[in-house]
Amino acid sequence: MSSTKLEVQAALEKLLDTGAITRDQVAMIMQAAEDPAVLDQILAQLKAGGADQAGPSPPLNIEDYYQEGDQQFELLWPLRVSLPCSFEQLDRKTRFFVLFQEWSRRELEGVSMLNAGQTGEAAAVFEECLARARQLNVNELVARSYEDLMRVADRNGDAKAARIYSKAAMEARSGQ
Repeated sequence: MSSTKLEVQAALEKLLDTGAITRDQVAMIMQAAEDPAVLDQILAQLKAGGADQAGPSPPLNIEDYYQEGDQQFELLWPLRVSLPCSFEQLDRKTRFFVLFQEWSRRELEGVSMLNAGQTGEAAAVFEECLARARQLNVNELVARSYEDLMRVADRNGDAKAARIYSKAAMEARSGQ
C-alpha cells in the first residue's frame, strides 16, 4: 500500500473516530477518489465505520457559521415554529438562526423517513435541505445534505450516485 493510500486510510480513520478532518486531508481524499476503484474502497471504509448509518448529524454551533452581510435571508419554505413577530421583522442574524434550525429540523425528518424505509420521501427532503443549505451559504450543511443523499443512494443500491454525492460532500467541505 502506497503512502498516499496509508494517508487516505489514516484520514478516514480520524474522520470516523473524531468526526474531524482537515482541508488538506479532504483534498488528498478527493484526489485519491478520482480513481473509481479507490473511491469504492473509501466508501467501503466509511460504510464499515458506520458512516452509512442514518442518524442525526452531530449538533453544530450556529455561531460558527454565521457571516455578517447586507443581504437579508428570505423565507422560502414554511416555518414550523411560532415566532413572536413576522419573519420579515427579524434582523439578518436572527433570520439566519431560524433558517439554520429549520434545516436541522428538516434533516431530522428526512433521517426518520430514511430509517422507516421511505427512500423517495427522504431523498426529496434531503434535496430541500441542500437548497436550504445553499441559501444560507454554509458549506458544512451542504456537505451534510449530500451525505444524506449518499445514504439514500446507498440504501437504494445505487453505488454510482453514492459516489457522486460522496464526492460532492467532500468538495463542499473543502470549500470548492
